[in-house]
Amino acid sequence: MNNAIIQFLTAQGLNEKDIEVYIDIYQHSQSYASSIALRSGIDRTTVYSVIRRLLKLGVIAQTKTNDIKAYLALSPEIFLDKIDRSIEDLSARKKSTALFVEEMMKIKKQQFEKPKIQIYEGDEAIMGLYQYTLSHPGVQKSFLTIKRIPQSLSDFLKKEYIKAKIKKHVHSRVLIARTPFATKYKSLDAKSNRATKIVTKHPFDLHSEVIMFNKNEVAIIDFHKQIYGIIIKSETLYKTTEALFDYIWASE
Repeated sequence: MNNAIIQFLTAQGLNEKDIEVYIDIYQHSQSYASSIALRSGIDRTTVYSVIRRLLKLGVIAQTKTNDIKAYLALSPEIFLDKIDRSIEDLSARKKSTALFVEEMMKIKKQQFEKPKIQIYEGDEAIMGLYQYTLSHPGVQKSFLTIKRIPQSLSDFLKKEYIKAKIKKHVHSRVLIARTPFATKYKSLDAKSNRATKIVTKHPFDLHSEVIMFNKNEVAIIDFHKQIYGIIIKSETLYKTTEALFDYIWASE
């Protein structure tokens, strides 16, 4: 018997005996249980058990000839019909789910307002903060400070963060105080989707990192002792911080 047929019918829930009886009925058209048993070599009791399963699966139909029960295999196209019905059902469920999501989002907008200040503490949380700044494509503007940070966070920024930044089409402009590290940092601009300007360290000596993103959010990250970060959602704060950034950027 063709392996493709066996594999397909097995996937539909038919066992070895089911397949053998189903194929026998299909090949010989209308058949009696006694004829099936004789041709297949399967005892009649087992044939009747198999027939009950095949009837339940809907792949054969029962008829009568001279008051004797006989069985017909339905067209193999019933399997395609079953798939079509499943697709239609999934399509209807998808539409219903999309409507559910839409209505739930309306409830959220009507009843809940996103917090204007979010606080992040610890290495893992700060990684999450950085990922959040990449939620929309566009331009970020950053005041960068060079502080010693945990190795896990450093690895994340050099590998995962930069890859995600490029993938999500986020470009950044960075202001950084002049140090040997700053020169090395700037040399990697092309690979990191950014443009860096190096500023005289004094008076430009920052102690926290500031990232402006999404046109209305400002992140402040403090690496002093215990790492923590804050995201403030405020158009006025964003515009004020951006004005300071743009002034320094244009002056250098």
